[in-house]
Amino acid sequence: MCGFVAFIQNTPIVDLDTARRAITTLTHRGPDAGGEWREEDVFLLHRRLSIIDLATGDQPMQSGNQRYVIVFNGEIYNYIELRDQLAREGVKFKTRSDTEVIVEGYRYWGEQVVNRLNGIFAFLIWDRHERRVFAARDRLGIKPFCWATQGGSLIVSSTLEPFEVLKGFKEIDLEAVRDLMTFDYIPSPRTILEGVNKLEPGCQFSWEFGVTQPAITRYWSPPVENPESVSPSPEELEDLLDQAVARQMISDVPIGAFLSGGIDSSLLVALMVRNSSKPVRTFSCAFAESRANEAPIAEQVARQFGTDHLVFQAEDIGPKTLLEFLSQLDEPLADPAIIPTYALSSMTGLHVRVALSGDGGDEVFGGYPKYLQNKQSRTALPFGRQLDAFLRSVNWRPQRISSLYWRTLPPQDITPWAWSRFGDYPVFPKDIRELLNPVYHERAKVDQFFLPWETRGKRFNLPVNTALLMRVDLETYLSENCLVKTDRASMLASLEVRVPYLDEIILDRILPLAAHKKIINGELKALLMPLARKILPQAVWNRPKHGFDVPITVWLAGKWKPAIETVLDWGEANVSMFNYPYLRRLHQVNIENGKVGRFLWNPFVLLAWMMNRSIKI
Repeated sequence: MCGFVAFIQNTPIVDLDTARRAITTLTHRGPDAGGEWREEDVFLLHRRLSIIDLATGDQPMQSGNQRYVIVFNGEIYNYIELRDQLAREGVKFKTRSDTEVIVEGYRYWGEQVVNRLNGIFAFLIWDRHERRVFAARDRLGIKPFCWATQGGSLIVSSTLEPFEVLKGFKEIDLEAVRDLMTFDYIPSPRTILEGVNKLEPGCQFSWEFGVTQPAITRYWSPPVENPESVSPSPEELEDLLDQAVARQMISDVPIGAFLSGGIDSSLLVALMVRNSSKPVRTFSCAFAESRANEAPIAEQVARQFGTDHLVFQAEDIGPKTLLEFLSQLDEPLADPAIIPTYALSSMTGLHVRVALSGDGGDEVFGGYPKYLQNKQSRTALPFGRQLDAFLRSVNWRPQRISSLYWRTLPPQDITPWAWSRFGDYPVFPKDIRELLNPVYHERAKVDQFFLPWETRGKRFNLPVNTALLMRVDLETYLSENCLVKTDRASMLASLEVRVPYLDEIILDRILPLAAHKKIINGELKALLMPLARKILPQAVWNRPKHGFDVPITVWLAGKWKPAIETVLDWGEANVSMFNYPYLRRLHQVNIENGKVGRFLWNPFVLLAWMMNRSIKI
């Protein structure tokens, strides 16, 4: 994959030396080559991880008529078909790269080119004649894209690292802090840095000198249910998955797959074997202290399909290593699974340059038990308002009251409660008003803690049911957590990861289906299960679901305890927004019974990230 920065400026706010320092922060995203294009005070800079057209695909790249200049991060899986279409219209190509297909496609089709792209992408095109920018990000935000305006200029970057070397981007966005505490991640368009935005998935924008903000439009959203959509037969679904895997295996460098032993990754490996003339390389990672070591099942899958399989025993992660890793993130992310994902990516990257991953299978096909929660009956206890008022009137949050409090919530409040780590709830350990000092409550808008989720949910005009939960998950948990985790962890290891379950041919066929056609009589992934039973070992599909497990509460109370205490001490001296007696109570309770480590983890991740950068509030 790649990384880029662009400075579109009439009068210089950033000089070329600073621009070069900015792109250097993205070398891990593109270790193979670097390029820059400059015209007056417009700078486009790029770092390349070479995957396709190793010889002639360098960027920034100009169109054949020299009018347009592009910087691009991603892979376009249908670029050969698009190139053939454009060639029939008389377009001449100088390279075999998908980058040239985008810029020539824009030259021929204009902004409609984005609707023709099947792949993972974030790109910016500079029109030298009109002095105008056009940019876009893929449907589900698999590739990152950040932007800001300053002094009448536009700054665009793949991730936040380049902003750290620029002036004027040092303030922390307190609403982003609220979001990180609530969801474990920061939903688009907000970032942790005040004044810097993410382009939302499925969006495009245009910008020109003289306007304050870019014009942002959405070209794709997860479709609503179509009651007339018919479920694919097992044979049709197998063919669709086979097509998606085959075209995502296109590469001019070695390719492999993450193999966890779960249904999603195991199916991908089985289909990769069909489409490869050589043994497929597969990789697993085992943590000695993890409760769910799936390496033996992954090895069984590897034996059945004859893959060239490696199992990595993850090295022990001590407090120093933990703090070093968290400091490398461009933005705090509080999903502990990023740690084993990085370990797996680092070791996989020593052997291949591209890996396929099963990300997205649960969101597209209905694989999470939480999608069944709304079907469970619950009678709310009658004294909810009185209990809430009483708890808010006292200064102490007793333990073990949350289960009683939850039972008093009205039905409309169940989803915010279940989908948030912290919220506006007067119970330990979930109380965001106790976590943050009162002086910051208004600026952080703690009463709107669930607004980012609700804003997305309202677009679908659905009741809170399984269909809504699955669609909003695509734009929140998947896009902003899972895909960010995979992108950041893999790119720190200079490894490109592709996600066939999110291929357009899968999304277009499966997303319009009603939820009850994906989860049938309580069976999750009902569409995938016949295929899994047909071609995978029984040990893969006949067992409970496991995530990429990290024993976070145990490690925070044990070997990571010195890191926690170092960060809390630094934070108490430098970051006033947190209530440190509350954080230390979380820490002590976790040491005693190990039940609140996930609540301690979120503020710890943010403080560790800030400590490395000496950011004070």
